[in-house]
Amino acid sequence: MPFPAPNSPIVATPEPASLSSTVDLLVQAGSLLLQHGADASRVEASLEQMEPGLGIDRIDAVVMSKTILLTATRQEAHHTRVARVPIVGVNMNILSEVEQLLGQFQQGRVSVEQLALELDRIAALPHHYSRGVIVAAVGFACAAFCRLFGGDWAALAVTGVAAAVATWVRMELNRRHTNYFLVVLITALVASLLAGNALWLSQTPQSALTAAVLLLVPGVPLINASVDILRGHISAGLARATTSLVVFLGIALGLGFALRLFQVRL
Repeated sequence: MPFPAPNSPIVATPEPASLSSTVDLLVQAGSLLLQHGADASRVEASLEQMEPGLGIDRIDAVVMSKTILLTATRQEAHHTRVARVPIVGVNMNILSEVEQLLGQFQQGRVSVEQLALELDRIAALPHHYSRGVIVAAVGFACAAFCRLFGGDWAALAVTGVAAAVATWVRMELNRRHTNYFLVVLITALVASLLAGNALWLSQTPQSALTAAVLLLVPGVPLINASVDILRGHISAGLARATTSLVVFLGIALGLGFALRLFQVRL
């Protein structure tokens, strides 16, 4: 039986990361995707994409609208973690950064240690646009919809101001961690009350009232709900769809109060 020479160096094989730390890394990557607007199937596919590079034999993940349940298996060892994921809002910049990083990791261009550091960096990224730019952009967008609905120039101006102020209010409420559905109701009320000024300034106040609340329409959650249901993630899809319906209810209540107050019919 051959033995190494006394002075020959012994090369140690690097040990794989512990299963618990590997699961934490998987949950961190999945949470970043889920909380910034990815659908359930996209999150699960991204987690399975990480499997070979982490030295894991099997990953079983269940992704809900605000929860990730994940079990990783390596030989005879298993580790399970359940994580609640706060929904921050749609951020395509974060989604793009995470997916590019996972693609590089799958190709072997990024180590596990670098992956962990990069995920921390991505999680700390600021918003791509400043609050002022977002407020102005939403105001212009709703004003453009008002014009498409047949509103005159006075209605367009009122809509732009109402939507911009409502966006600022929504961002302030979110910063204070106010209940999500209460944020929708208050924002819809503010937008509708300000847009009601078109009654005295415009010949088409209905267009202003209708367009001012469009900033609250949950477009991405509705798309994700449809995708999840069609791909078999029924629970996640129904949860997103129910959340969207409650958002529409909040919009209707805020707008209905303003219409009742101003005695206007759409």
